[in-house]
Amino acid sequence: MFRMLFKKRVAVLGALVALAAAGAAYAYFTGGSNSATGSGTVGTSSTWAVTQGTPTWSGSLTALYPGASSDTEYLPFTVTNNGHGHQAVTSITASLPAETNGDAETGAGADIPGCLASWFTATVDSSNPALPSDLAPGGTYTGKVDLTMQDTATNQNACQSASPAVTVTAS
Repeated sequence: MFRMLFKKRVAVLGALVALAAAGAAYAYFTGGSNSATGSGTVGTSSTWAVTQGTPTWSGSLTALYPGASSDTEYLPFTVTNNGHGHQAVTSITASLPAETNGDAETGAGADIPGCLASWFTATVDSSNPALPSDLAPGGTYTGKVDLTMQDTATNQNACQSASPAVTVTAS
């Protein structure tokens, strides 16, 4: 009987040692926390490409005359997003480039002597679509500029047959 009891104790002790060894196989430490910081690279905005198309007219006239009614030259333009990301068009403006003496210039930048840039009005047409706040890469916005010639009650002969330049600026 002692022998049987001894064998049981040895078996129980062996089982306990086996369990302890099995428990040791599952013991571990948790690591302390740590992190790494990298950085991304953000691109920049790109300048707009602005092109002008073939003019059209508001009425039957096909040239500007001082103060003539229904005599507006429509200058179509297209703004293209040349960038790699979405960009907002925040403003479109139109102006006539002028020499330091106030003379209008041709599209090539030559002076039109005696033809004052102030005799013309270039405005962005109010019927153009709203400016896009999210223009995709390669996307375009089209509109037109209205060009008129004012009657100044002075001799404006210097402007006859001239082609004053109009600059359309997108930002």
